[in-house]
Amino acid sequence: MAEAKELVIVIVGYLISLVSPIIGAIIGAVLFFTQKENPFYAKHGKFIIIFAIIVWIVNIIIVMGLLH
Repeated sequence: MAEAKELVIVIVGYLISLVSPIIGAIIGAVLFFTQKENPFYAKHGKFIIIFAIIVWIVNIIIVMGLLH
């Protein structure tokens, strides 16, 4: 089980990805590439990047829909 500090960092990463996908993707990349020895961070770093990309695409679709 992950420690409380690890959980807080990961949850904050997901929340930032929801609010600002670009910054969230950067945070996910930092977790993924710098924390290879910690499988919890590496796994969630990859998931944060994917989540940020999905949020970014959904935002683009919503904005493009509103412009038409």
